[in-house]
Amino acid sequence: MKLNVWVCGSVGFLWVVAMILLLSATGVFAEDMIATASNGSTVILHDNGRWEYHQNNSKIRDVRPSAIPEDAKFQITVQYESANKIKKDIRMMMDGEFATEEEIRDSLRKVPKGGMVYFQVPTKQIKPGYTRELTYYIYDKGKKPIFSQTARDSEAKPTVESSKVSNLMVVPLYAKPKSKVLKAKVVSESARQTLEFDIPIK
Repeated sequence: MKLNVWVCGSVGFLWVVAMILLLSATGVFAEDMIATASNGSTVILHDNGRWEYHQNNSKIRDVRPSAIPEDAKFQITVQYESANKIKKDIRMMMDGEFATEEEIRDSLRKVPKGGMVYFQVPTKQIKPGYTRELTYYIYDKGKKPIFSQTARDSEAKPTVESSKVSNLMVVPLYAKPKSKVLKAKVVSESARQTLEFDIPIK
């Protein structure tokens, strides 16, 4: 599972993709960290939660976390569930409901051979009036996606396990993956941002 975060401050979306810890002269970690934003700019992350643009150590702009709207913070995770695990869960559930063996087998035949991929988000981050239109892609081997679809986050549904987590997109994989690690990405055209994920196939 790989986690990515989009953050929007007063200057637009900021996606911190890499952080380099600075070492002090004594070998102890310094209080500040350097991060590279998706637009190539360098920012300083302070240990008290502040961040600011680094501009040759002069004319630095400081934006505190409290100034970043909660509506602009968006966190996406990707989960993979194998066909075997899905079948095991279905059988356990249907056994508990005293289903016949024939009914269980009928349900198991409908399970996609490649399993399922879930694009998820904390339910509290889905805000009325702040709808995001996102396009989801999944790649196996090659540059052509095996799945692509656009949907709004307002269409997300809470998961069966917890109402605190919602499925933005549920993708059945009808063929067994050829690679051990699938690639996925979520694209926001309006924000001109792309989140990329590695999905280990277990």
